[in-house]
Amino acid sequence: MTVRVRFAPSPTGSLHIGSVRTTLYNYFFARQNGGKLILRIEDTDQDRLVAGAIDSIYDGLAWLGMKWDEGPREGGPHAPYIQSERLPLYQKHAQQLVDVGGAYFCFCSKERLAALRAQQAARKEITRYDGLCRRIDPKEAADRAKTESHVVRQKVPDDGIIALDDLVYGHVEWPLSALEDQVLLKSDGFPTYHLAVVVDDHVMGITHVLRGEDWLPSTPKHLLIWRAFGWTIPPHAHVPNVLGPDGKKLSKRHGATKVEEFRAQGYLPAAMVNYLALIGWASGTEEEVFSLDELIQRWRIDHVHRAGGKWDRARLDWFNGVYIRKLTPDGLLTELEPFLPPEWDRAVVRKAIPLIQERMRTLVEGRDMIAFLFSDQVPLDRSVLVGKKHQPEEIERALSQSAVVLRYLDPFTSSGIEHGLRGIADDLDWKVKDATEPIRVAVTGKTEGPPLWESLELLGKEKTLARIERAEELLNGGGPS
Repeated sequence: MTVRVRFAPSPTGSLHIGSVRTTLYNYFFARQNGGKLILRIEDTDQDRLVAGAIDSIYDGLAWLGMKWDEGPREGGPHAPYIQSERLPLYQKHAQQLVDVGGAYFCFCSKERLAALRAQQAARKEITRYDGLCRRIDPKEAADRAKTESHVVRQKVPDDGIIALDDLVYGHVEWPLSALEDQVLLKSDGFPTYHLAVVVDDHVMGITHVLRGEDWLPSTPKHLLIWRAFGWTIPPHAHVPNVLGPDGKKLSKRHGATKVEEFRAQGYLPAAMVNYLALIGWASGTEEEVFSLDELIQRWRIDHVHRAGGKWDRARLDWFNGVYIRKLTPDGLLTELEPFLPPEWDRAVVRKAIPLIQERMRTLVEGRDMIAFLFSDQVPLDRSVLVGKKHQPEEIERALSQSAVVLRYLDPFTSSGIEHGLRGIADDLDWKVKDATEPIRVAVTGKTEGPPLWESLELLGKEKTLARIERAEELLNGGGPS
């Protein structure tokens, strides 16, 4: 048997990180079993479609390094791979169930259904369809269906249970008495998600269904459809959701959730894949850093947790830093390129990379660390410049003495800068950090950043002295606030 799994997103928005994690698990499973991954677009809910969503899916998965074997643009033996282009297939299968007595035409209006549910809710009953049209003679129903608006509903047994041995959750049972006669085909000829997903999984030869735990409550509906057609039900695995810090499913209220957002913020795809794989799965070892190929080899469905894994931005930052430090300086320059303004001198950026590579967590952060090298002026905050340990006049004196030392330094090298500024700290009887932090703020606008001596050498004597002079003017009341 050739393993065939699928990723079947709905094009209702940009590619979500939680969807990516589920896709990764399908990808690992397919590749480690020499199988195939199918991309299928499930767009039966036409009211929720978002323009550009399919492009987002393709772009996001390609950026992360995932490849699939069949899909809307790739084609394959089961094309088309967009559900809205497969309507005759679903209509034919719905009719098949009607013909064998497993489904029926329902002519109830929206108004009747709304009133029915309101009455049931008032009586504190489960709101569900009451089976009115189920009692219509099939021949009469077929005749009416030729001229009257209708849906197709499945006949659900009144009692009993339906069960699944889930690869993650184990044995799960649902009482049939809690299920209503679900709609399979809507009045506009579109299938419901439940019919379409089962028909497609069967027709496309999907051997294993790996999807998010969100779909576990819908599983009995799907099992009933599988059973009604007499098809063999493939093994199912419902993987845990990616949760926000509050324990609820990760959403935009928790911050960035879309692949394109993380890409724009300067995360590396390898780091994102590594981190996502570990949300809900453990390798069984102390190791945490894995390449995509290593994850394909190591990942196992029986090591997937039932409990949802919490999203931890700080942990993602750590992983991203690890992968940034794995790059060569030239490789990091290549990764930084899309984030750099065109006017920045790339030779200077290349010289700065050794100063920032160990400190960076994202590519954007790295760019921001060296922005001072290419700015005419940096923003200055008087309170930050002064700090908390010394008076303004003391800081001004330290800057003035430092400027004298730096002005006569030739050559203007990091070693000479360090020697001279350490001497100023000794003369003032200050700690080196206390003496040099005002210089850092004056030159970069920040209290933290790449190593100071090397930064000043890269910036050059002229710009360094100009910025120190501007800081002195600020302390004298004549500079910018």
